[in-house]
Amino acid sequence: MKPIVQLVNEWASFEEVSTDHSVEAFCRHYLKKQKPKPKTPGPEGERLRNSALLLKAMGRIMSAYSLYFRSAVNYAGMPPAEGFYYLNGLINLGEVKKSDLINYMFAETTTGMEAINKLVREKKIKERTSPDDKRAKLIQITEKGKKTLEEYYKLSGKVVTMVFKGINDNSIIDCYETLKYCEQRNSNRVGELKNKPFDKMYEYIMADEA
Repeated sequence: MKPIVQLVNEWASFEEVSTDHSVEAFCRHYLKKQKPKPKTPGPEGERLRNSALLLKAMGRIMSAYSLYFRSAVNYAGMPPAEGFYYLNGLINLGEVKKSDLINYMFAETTTGMEAINKLVREKKIKERTSPDDKRAKLIQITEKGKKTLEEYYKLSGKVVTMVFKGINDNSIIDCYETLKYCEQRNSNRVGELKNKPFDKMYEYIMADEA
């Protein structure tokens, strides 16, 4: 088969499975098909080992990012990097209860409250009594917080570039698409599980077929 005919056939197949018919999307789709097919799943021990290696790589990448980012924040004379994570979480969530932000951050209640209250004192977060529950406080980012966050973003952008230097854009996209479900699945369960004993966490997660 001539290469041009093969290419046309590939494009026809691509249009049947994708809603994005751009050339860039087709190229990613075609190149992904050329990759070796994944090996047949091995024994449970091998799966655990591979999973542990993946977690190790992810953890060390995040540790490197944290090291670079703390250094960048310190060099710029900005407040500690912890504030960035809470402000970034809040701007994604909008106005929410303090407990919602704490759960989003996977933080312990005491640690999360301390971080939030510090940002309130710095006027980067404002709070008000919830109209639906007088015992709860709703929080949202202030203009001062947004300006601070913009400065953090500039530093974070440099650090992200450092971390992924030499990594092809398509590889980054593929990794994200592969791990997106895992991230969402675990994130959605943290709030209801974080105060349960481990055996209950394990039982719940392993029984969940979602």
